[in-house]
Amino acid sequence: MHLAIAEAKKGSGFVQINPLVGAVLESNGKVLAKGYHSRFGGPHAEAIALKKAVKKYSKQEIARANLYVTLEPCTRRGKTLPCLPSIKQSGIKNIFIGTLDPNPGEQGRSIRALRRIGCSVKVGIEQEECDYLIRTFRKWITTKKPFLLGKVGMSLDGKVTHPDEKRYITNTLARDRVHKLRQEFDAIMLGVNTVIRDDPELTTRLPGKRVSHPMKIILDSRLRVPSKSKALDYNTIVVCLEGVTMKRKRSVANTGATILELPPEEKRGKQLFEQMNMQVLMKELGRRKISSVVLEGGSYVFTTFINRQAIDEFYIFTAPQLFGATSLPFTYALQYTVSLQNMKVELIPASKGAEVGTADDADNLLVRGYAKYN
Repeated sequence: MHLAIAEAKKGSGFVQINPLVGAVLESNGKVLAKGYHSRFGGPHAEAIALKKAVKKYSKQEIARANLYVTLEPCTRRGKTLPCLPSIKQSGIKNIFIGTLDPNPGEQGRSIRALRRIGCSVKVGIEQEECDYLIRTFRKWITTKKPFLLGKVGMSLDGKVTHPDEKRYITNTLARDRVHKLRQEFDAIMLGVNTVIRDDPELTTRLPGKRVSHPMKIILDSRLRVPSKSKALDYNTIVVCLEGVTMKRKRSVANTGATILELPPEEKRGKQLFEQMNMQVLMKELGRRKISSVVLEGGSYVFTTFINRQAIDEFYIFTAPQLFGATSLPFTYALQYTVSLQNMKVELIPASKGAEVGTADDADNLLVRGYAKYN
């Protein structure tokens, strides 16, 4: 199953609203074939593994094999044929499944069907890891809203801007992890102040030819984003409040970016004109089949989404530095305390031979976990 999980991860960034799935055919400790869902609309992991096996092994050898798959096989026809018929036709009798299909209409159907024809089906193999693979799909398929991950890079005293604006807070390996997150998720979202201050490209920078660039979402209530910003192109959505002037809309639209107007938030009967209705935003992103979003700040944006209990998971990268009161904090006043569930802590080592005094000469910590609001 660990090998199947590793296969599934190869599809990160290319399956869109579909789940990541990996499959392995094994017999007496020998791997006969592997497969993963590699692109939206493409063949599924089980079908790929079985197709590879047929080219090298007899039907009898395949039927004696064990099938390991990270997610319950599908029974419905979508852009591809369902996997269940091909598993039945293979004659395989031993099937090991990581986790159930979270789709309420599909959950358990293929397992019951396989057991009816005499297959031995075991569910829950390395389930925690398999569930983690599909956490974004689970959120979208059950709520039609995207899974929201809050990515934070900060100092020990919780500051998200460096006193020297030209310097990074976190080290190179931590920044590489951020680009892997961008590869895995459908979209990046951040506030306009960060865009104005840093002018980021918001692309995925990873080695290799197969790179996925997520949709860019800029939260900009009054459309203050400069038209020459590097982030503005046909892969960008700029979210603003209703009623912004046509002149500002034209300036942004001429870059190729899409403008999404939202109604204002309402609270205690009064309209908070500087706060866009984030519930409407999340529903609209889900409707557009954006199933996962990395929230990259800044401070006001993190505070707003935490106060709406909208962030599902945090990745908090921490560098061993103290910046003091002149730097911006991770959050402002919160209406809730937030604890992390299923927390994982990783040491992200400094770069060998890094210049002393730079971000790369220090180890960083990554603390990640699901958000629980209290």
